[in-house]
Amino acid sequence: MLIFTLFLPIILFGAFSASQGADDRLGDLTAAPYIMISMASYGAMNAVLVTAGRITTERSIGWNRQLRLTALTGPQYVLGKAITGFTLAVLPIVTVFVAGDAMRGVRLSAGTYLGTGASVLLGLVPLAAFAIWLGYLVRPENMQAVTGGVFSLLALAGGIWVPVENFPGWLADIVKVLPMYWSAQAGRAVLAGGWIGGRGLVTLAVWTAVLGTLAGRAYLRDQLRA
Repeated sequence: MLIFTLFLPIILFGAFSASQGADDRLGDLTAAPYIMISMASYGAMNAVLVTAGRITTERSIGWNRQLRLTALTGPQYVLGKAITGFTLAVLPIVTVFVAGDAMRGVRLSAGTYLGTGASVLLGLVPLAAFAIWLGYLVRPENMQAVTGGVFSLLALAGGIWVPVENFPGWLADIVKVLPMYWSAQAGRAVLAGGWIGGRGLVTLAVWTAVLGTLAGRAYLRDQLRA
């Protein structure tokens, strides 16, 4: 997974940004910063979703049952997994930002880097809950196939491969109610001098509540089976 989390976003940034002119624009940004945020979001998304595989592995070897014999509570276990995913997600964001400077001369202030990275992570909160739910939902032998498809669909829905501005109007409207779109959009909004906006916050909050509830129920079902 290190390849998909760290190296692939940099390779894709180099490939996609090289095909754009210095003054080409995508949405409200010039092409290189726009693509940089897309690839940072992609790498961070992969890092967060890797949590699903870790949970599945622990279930397959019975480690989760051992943890339940300790003083560790269910919410603490789930929160620990989410924090681990977000900690790992910082790495691809930083490496893509460094690549943006080194490869395409994208230079931002320290405050803009921090604000952009934090906004990308904010947009991934619902996906952290989704990863935990997926980890309890999918069998270990099926996880690799499922996550591969999920990664691709989420990246497409988030406008990672094709800018949402190029989607047909009806498809763009659908994409904008999905959480992955707002992860990349939150970062781009900071670069454009704005913020994610009320619609984005509400969308992320609703998805976090829904997916968090599903994750909690999946954890309890697994606990009863154990």
